Amino acid sequence: MRQKWESYPSSIRLLAVAAIIFSTGMACIWPLVTIYIHDYLGKPLPVAGFLLLLNQGAFLIGSITGGMLFDRWGRMRTIIIGSVGIILITIGLGLTHDFTVYTILLLLNGLFYGTLSPVMNALAVVLWPEGGRKGINMIYVALNAGVAAGSALGGLLASVSFSWTFFGNALTQMIVLAIFVIFLPRHLKAAENRPLPASPAGESDTSKTDADEQLGAHGAGELQPTRKVVWGALLFLCSGLLISWIVYVQWTTVLSTYMQSLGISLRQYSLLWTLNGGLILFGQPLIAWVIRRFARTLKAQMLLGSYVFALSMLILSQSTSYAGFVAAMFIMTLGEMLVWPAVPAVAAQITPAGREGFIQGLIAGTGSAGRMLGPLLGAIIFQHFQAQGLLYIMAGLALLSVAFFAFHTTFLNRRQKVAVPTAEKM
Repeated sequence: MRQKWESYPSSIRLLAVAAIIFSTGMACIWPLVTIYIHDYLGKPLPVAGFLLLLNQGAFLIGSITGGMLFDRWGRMRTIIIGSVGIILITIGLGLTHDFTVYTILLLLNGLFYGTLSPVMNALAVVLWPEGGRKGINMIYVALNAGVAAGSALGGLLASVSFSWTFFGNALTQMIVLAIFVIFLPRHLKAAENRPLPASPAGESDTSKTDADEQLGAHGAGELQPTRKVVWGALLFLCSGLLISWIVYVQWTTVLSTYMQSLGISLRQYSLLWTLNGGLILFGQPLIAWVIRRFARTLKAQMLLGSYVFALSMLILSQSTSYAGFVAAMFIMTLGEMLVWPAVPAVAAQITPAGREGFIQGLIAGTGSAGRMLGPLLGAIIFQHFQAQGLLYIMAGLALLSVAFFAFHTTFLNRRQKVAVPTAEKM
């Protein structure tokens, strides 16, 4: 494990540590927001759900805005403004007991967290462009490690006082800001002055394969994707990601209610997420083997992950036992580990220089849109077609995401091959 950790550049290790602390603070409060609104502010559950929907909308806006600021306004400025905003707002959340003020602060919290959401992946692309999927996957694992730690820490702080969950969040963000301000500038300066190696280390073969696939059969020097091609490919990529998130969030919304109707307790439901987090943290050797054996390119990784999402839903459609839910969660987590890191890595490969923040913000915003639409769509389908219909429809949507991910590369290659004769005639 130590040897694996030391194989990453120091800049990525620093970023991973910051990501763990950042995610720990965020996870201190988010699992408890609904309880706080309902039990301590005295509002009904539908109100809490509506506020969380608005919060995700603010997160979406913040993600795109933050990505644009990252590219145009400066990386450190964006980090400082976003971090200071989160610190001040979370302190305010811990001090207020007024519902109106809490609502305003919760929306601002989503906006500022959204502003910082593209930063981690965008920095991974900037600091280690030759790392390909490795750098972004490291950030993905680090963020999930923080979620696991923050969920436990949040419960401990809430047992003392709910206010301390917000103060704990502010403290962790202060630490992250200090890490970035003290250590990040020199790594950014080094990255700007470092030429790209001719043959990337680590995953050189697969990274080259990914790049070749994105650029078509011709070399990068002969063909460059036009702006129209890039945006078309990103449209297909984001469409596949949006659908994948709609499928995934059924686990956190409709399926939790469905499980209780089957007599499965909340404790057993919570254990499924323990399995999810444990597999993400300790199942990296397994997913690395799966990638080597079945998904050597990022495109194959996305396609396989979407097929796995569909398989998870089909398993649930044929089982009402807890063991079936355990098996489906295990499989769904494998799909998550394939798709979530692959999509931003694919986007990074066709991102024009200086647009890393905006593109990663677009990817983060797409995920937020899926988390907004998923609960509503799932509830409507469940109401009209019951659980069996919901599961079959979600399996079908997962297969639709396969098509979008496949069209992404097909569109990119086809448009580039058409452009070659034109360039030669000119």
